[in-house]
Amino acid sequence: MSAEIATDSTPRTAKTVPSHPLAPLSAAEIKIAASIVKASWPARTDLHFKVVTLQEPPKAEVIKYLEAEHGNEPLPTVSRKAFINYYIRNTV
Repeated sequence: MSAEIATDSTPRTAKTVPSHPLAPLSAAEIKIAASIVKASWPARTDLHFKVVTLQEPPKAEVIKYLEAEHGNEPLPTVSRKAFINYYIRNTV
């Protein structure tokens, strides 16, 4: 099974530096994404995560971000999503 999870659910503070849209997921983002998947199954379901990685944003959004970054302009918000591939252990 696979899932696409948005990892931007945490509120940002003044000291929080937003991640570059193409940077690998942080450990915190991976934990958030995995916990969302785990919460969608009954508590004792034995899940095995094969892949938790960045789901790259659409090219058009990245281009806008890079143009703003290189032009020293305010950076647009680009959503960061996780791509997760997992299975339930001991199933056929």
